Amino acid sequence: MNQKKHKTEDLGNWKPFVEQLHKEWEKVKSEQVDENLELKEKTWKRVDRKIFSPRRYILRAGWAVAAALVGVMLYWGYKIPEKHEIKSVAYIEHSYVEGRMYILPDSSTVWLEPESKIRISSDFLSKREVWLTGSSVFEVKKKANTDFKVYINTACIEVKGTVFSVNQPTLDTSIIALYEGAIDFVGKNQSLISMAPSQRLVYDVHTGSTLVENFPENIQLVDGNYRFTDIRLDNLMDFIRKKYRVEVELDKAVNHGLLLTGTIRNDESMEAVIEKICFSSQLTYKKNGSHYLLMK
Repeated sequence: MNQKKHKTEDLGNWKPFVEQLHKEWEKVKSEQVDENLELKEKTWKRVDRKIFSPRRYILRAGWAVAAALVGVMLYWGYKIPEKHEIKSVAYIEHSYVEGRMYILPDSSTVWLEPESKIRISSDFLSKREVWLTGSSVFEVKKKANTDFKVYINTACIEVKGTVFSVNQPTLDTSIIALYEGAIDFVGKNQSLISMAPSQRLVYDVHTGSTLVENFPENIQLVDGNYRFTDIRLDNLMDFIRKKYRVEVELDKAVNHGLLLTGTIRNDESMEAVIEKICFSSQLTYKKNGSHYLLMK
């Protein structure tokens, strides 16, 4: 009994020490946990700063944007083939100082007058279009299901296998004469005029007005030259007025019904033509500016 009591007293004496020891242990454990937690938090923040620094954030954002753009490009790359391909068309221009005959890729022939020029596309055979500046004679070859178009100033001539001439003596006037076949003329007012052989159309570039008139059937275009057969002298003078845009008169003493046969070259000058007519008709002429008077 006394031994048991002694042991209890001994344990009682140890109790305050054990409690203090337990407190110290808990304190050390708590401080160690706090230190470990603080160390972990510092380490995490340091890693977080390295991974998600502003520079790396920008790079990450850039990569995200780039990825999005690649996606869009891949999408449009898939969609683009559905659209028609736009072809780049080159143009070929021909200009001659002294006039020249030129054969187009479709075997149509163009006789350019001096200082005139034409422009065609590199794929002319699939789309027969000609842009003309100046004056020229055309002999167009027929081609199934393909029109031939000549653009002048503010107008377009739609050709259906024919022989015709385009004369542009001034910037204000275009004169189209049809010798064979058929053409449709479309001016700036978009009205269509169909022309028959031996018809001449005078077009005002600015107003869009047109005048269609007949000319003698015995004037033809052959190899780019004007060939006339048994044409009255006064009718020939009218033709020269229209072609060269000059004033030509016959004196009263001259036989207006005199018949002439001959050829006028497409590039022949006005004075050369007058001299040939006077020589073959035994006439002379006087010139006053752009006015010519033929007389005996």
